[in-house]
Amino acid sequence: MTTPVTTIVAISRQMGAGGAYVGQGIARRLNVRYVDREILEEAAKVLGRDDREVESLEERVTSVWARMAGALSWGAPEAPYVPPPVPTVMEEDVFAVEAEIIRQIAGREDAVIVGRGAAWVLREHPRLLSVFLHAPEEERTERVRQAYGLEAGPARDLVRRSDQQRGRFLQSLHGGEWIEPSHYHLCLDTSAIGIEETIEVLASLVERRRRA
Repeated sequence: MTTPVTTIVAISRQMGAGGAYVGQGIARRLNVRYVDREILEEAAKVLGRDDREVESLEERVTSVWARMAGALSWGAPEAPYVPPPVPTVMEEDVFAVEAEIIRQIAGREDAVIVGRGAAWVLREHPRLLSVFLHAPEEERTERVRQAYGLEAGPARDLVRRSDQQRGRFLQSLHGGEWIEPSHYHLCLDTSAIGIEETIEVLASLVERRRRA
């Protein structure tokens, strides 16, 4: 039996650039699965840990990401990952579990996946569209301020801290700057064209590629 080739949109984004809104909008437009935080929740179940504990391990970026790199390229879906019987959950366990969850989803169905290094994990997928969404810091800070009810200073600090964490994580995966355009098929400034137009552009592109 021939394994169906799925269509995957993997969105990397700066905080406040509207990645979740865009991802959800594309998924609704294309009637496909939207995947974001559920990867974290599923990983927590597999590891037998609380979501918050797994999320904190996600944020601890160390050299372990680079050591895992060779084993996490695109491949055929396999049985659910079961971590080795060790006394504590380490960063490599979280990364391996999340990567396997991403690969299994991509092997089963069309989907829009936001974050979690999906663009890198699925870099060999034959019908991947990897996207980087960005916007000026001032505009992202204002979006975060409104979304979380923060003052301007704390909102800016949150944006900058997020940029640093995501930058270190993705740089450890592919060895270059995460904002380097050549790492993605498409880069869009959501402040320049707006969230709705970004959704329209990406959804239309995927629809054309599906028909090809």
